[in-house]
Amino acid sequence: MADSLFKSNRLLEAERIYLKNLNPNSSEFESIQFKLAYIAKVKNDWVSELYRLSSIHAKQNTPAIANRLAEIGEKQQLDGYSVSLIDQIEWIYFSIFPYLLGVLLLLGLYAIIILFRKYLRNSRIPRTQLVFLSAYLLFLGLFTNLPGLLRFGIITKDKAYLRAHASSAAPVMQILKKGNRVNYWNTQDIWVTCIVNGQVGYIKASDYSAIN
Repeated sequence: MADSLFKSNRLLEAERIYLKNLNPNSSEFESIQFKLAYIAKVKNDWVSELYRLSSIHAKQNTPAIANRLAEIGEKQQLDGYSVSLIDQIEWIYFSIFPYLLGVLLLLGLYAIIILFRKYLRNSRIPRTQLVFLSAYLLFLGLFTNLPGLLRFGIITKDKAYLRAHASSAAPVMQILKKGNRVNYWNTQDIWVTCIVNGQVGYIKASDYSAIN
């Protein structure tokens, strides 16, 4: 029903249905986010478009999405959206991920088979080989979950303060506008540790919405 309304350009009606049935666990979630981002663009609701595109960008960074986010960020004079080295690394990551992951898994499986055969023959397994295999498997886990380690949020208040410490009395390092994007990784009480323009600081949890 919603898709038919969308195709016939009855966007507001389609939007209501999409929002009512939006489910992050659905296989159609990303597709619906794209459609909601398009509707937001037509409505000139740049904050909603930023949020929708950023949620996709956090899981699957592509040049088209990154460039559109950078375009909006530049137009609205926002920080955190310019195409960076991290974006370019992610583009490579997503383009070669299936092939590289297959090679890495085969190498890991080969190493495990060799050590297992040594174990069956009661041969001595050097400790360095076990340490190397453990480190390799840890790297493989991090590589597989790389996008999940990059956590993004968008400032939702008209003004937010990036402070040097987790305290309202701490010096203000930056004043952030509504729509600015931050990288965050830790929450303590009402404070969130984040990085903005290369500076690590703290913002209030109520000042932003998590993207992923």
